[in-house]
Amino acid sequence: MDDKLRLQDLDPLFKEEVAREPGCQHLLRCFSCGVCTAACPVSEIEPDFSPSLIIRQILYGLRRPLLSSPALWHCARCARCSFQCPQDVRFLDIIQGLRHMAIREGLVSAARAELLEQGEGLIQELRRRLINRILADPAENPDPQETLSRLIKEMDNL
Repeated sequence: MDDKLRLQDLDPLFKEEVAREPGCQHLLRCFSCGVCTAACPVSEIEPDFSPSLIIRQILYGLRRPLLSSPALWHCARCARCSFQCPQDVRFLDIIQGLRHMAIREGLVSAARAELLEQGEGLIQELRRRLINRILADPAENPDPQETLSRLIKEMDNL
């Protein structure tokens, strides 16, 4: 995203519209403490994902850049951000609301959103299998990368 804000690109009503999405009514309570980003495991590995930045983009009115951003789909929906927020902003609900808005406005097709949802399900299934395999492995220190590679090959054969 370009670091320069242009007034013609801002939608001053965007924050109110997001706040009307189900579960997003506490959006305007945010005071930018950054606890959501500090608690987020995705922001540790994906530099372009930051819950606090996404909230600032909403508050600034950056409708189109935000709703067309891949960042909306990086959220793992673990809810750590929501549990840690001192203002009960519920970022997880905000991400869901933004995703629905992106689909409604045609910035992401419903078919593409479904593919992303399916991919998320596969990742969760892979995670579940990895945990179970490591715990069940009689070796004292099984190699997680090797185990993961085997699991991916097994899932390919399903």
